[in-house]
Amino acid sequence: MPMLIEELDEEPTGRSYTFHHLPDAKFSSFGSPEIQPFFDKWGFGPDMAMCTFRVEQKVTSETFQDMLDAFFKDREVLSVLQATTGIRVLSPPKVAVRWQPMSTKVVSMSFFNKLEEAGCISSSGHIRGRLEEDWEDVPIVNLIREAILVDESELYDTFSEQDRREFLLRIFQHLVFGGASNQYEDHIEDYFTATKAVYKDLLSVRRSDTGDVEVLSTIGSITSLGEGGFLFPKESLLNFCYIIHDP
Repeated sequence: MPMLIEELDEEPTGRSYTFHHLPDAKFSSFGSPEIQPFFDKWGFGPDMAMCTFRVEQKVTSETFQDMLDAFFKDREVLSVLQATTGIRVLSPPKVAVRWQPMSTKVVSMSFFNKLEEAGCISSSGHIRGRLEEDWEDVPIVNLIREAILVDESELYDTFSEQDRREFLLRIFQHLVFGGASNQYEDHIEDYFTATKAVYKDLLSVRRSDTGDVEVLSTIGSITSLGEGGFLFPKESLLNFCYIIHDP
């Protein structure tokens, strides 16, 4: 469940943050005739929600933690989250957000050439299957899933630890594993198409002085709310929650 937070161009006023829900904000890939059918097929139904808020104060890398703690304690925010997601905050004073920063260094789909080099897909893009097994209640039905999730497999080294912090890979991973009613693909192309569309949809970019693409957004993968509440109705390796800050 990603949440996008946009920022007003104002200077910070202490450690207090004010958030405003933007219910009319749209994401071009979600609901589009080109991409939405993939989400439906892959089982992303009401269990996935996206919300956009505006924060009045300036947020920096040094104050990102403070902003997150304030976000999950804010009454307006919580009323929206409780109405649209499985997030529940039972004691706001006890909220202590734990999160991991996501990297945005990788901006090219050529990054996924590693899958063909590792033998997970053929040169034509066919996803190579394998005998199905459950890995912590997640069905492993092909070599891509094995490479991403099964840390005991030789294929796990297809992606380094740094690779696994890349947001582009995270999006691809979520699409490949899908939701509860996932009808997965036998060919890679649709996953690549949707991954690229979602990545461009969620992040703000610009061209640097050298002409390279530079991502402006800051992304936090939220892992816990501490003793103040919980993110998901039940535990699963497939759960995800992101806060994306757009300056």
